[in-house]
Amino acid sequence: MNSINVVLVDDHKLFRDGLKSLLLKHDDINIVGEFGNADDLLSQLEQLHAHIIITDISMPGMNGIELTQHLSKQAPCLKTIILSMHNNKDFILSAMEAGAKAYLPKDIAGEELSEAIYEVSKGNEYFNPVISNIIMRSLMRDNKQDEKHGDLTKRETEVLKLVADGYMNKEVADKLHISVRTVDCHKNNIMGKLKLNTTAELVKYAIKNHIIEF
Repeated sequence: MNSINVVLVDDHKLFRDGLKSLLLKHDDINIVGEFGNADDLLSQLEQLHAHIIITDISMPGMNGIELTQHLSKQAPCLKTIILSMHNNKDFILSAMEAGAKAYLPKDIAGEELSEAIYEVSKGNEYFNPVISNIIMRSLMRDNKQDEKHGDLTKRETEVLKLVADGYMNKEVADKLHISVRTVDCHKNNIMGKLKLNTTAELVKYAIKNHIIEF
């Protein structure tokens, strides 16, 4: 197996030191950088030749989910693992939407972290049983709503409703606390899934399917 270059991003040095001592037991895992915040990482990212970023969510400045979203857009070949004490569904689903390839509680054993690194390095996603159960329960709750509008996700349905109600992309982004680029991406996905070509067709679809009232 080729060596895997890993970067640690966490604002607690003691925790980073603990991770290093665990991961350096593996000959094929190299720690090529460690940072206390996202800005310091981004300033040196091009020089690191990293494969995987392991980051916390709560950090000064840009948080781990925002960092993940930034890296997904600017460095799509770089994979992100979230290692966090936050195990509620909102954090988990936000991390997945941002592009995280793995989400793990901070209280896992070291061997599980290395297993996640190996899986993510092979192009797979990794969620341990606790996180998987949280995701599954959330998906089951949202399933009925998703089925009402073809294969649209809950967030895509939210975007569809707002666009059909006449909101501009910037207004949609502000209301949903996402970027304008993400709104554009959702709109393109909606158009593709529903086989629509124009915003007018999107509005007609929303009216016909009672997503908005007219």
